Amino acid sequence: MRLANENPKIHMLDQDYTREDFLRKFPNARTFPQIIINGENIGGYHELEKWLTRNSFEEDF
Repeated sequence: MRLANENPKIHMLDQDYTREDFLRKFPNARTFPQIIINGENIGGYHELEKWLTRNSFEEDF
């Protein structure tokens, strides 16, 4: 499955918000990007891969 099929909102660092905003929102983040689904911070790419094995976008997304 490709995320593009789900029409995600993508916010860009230094375009949509500052680095300071990012660090305030994700103070413990060690990777970029940070992925949020249904208001839940999933984490980075590897965490997204794990999330996708346990969840489906056909659920209430």
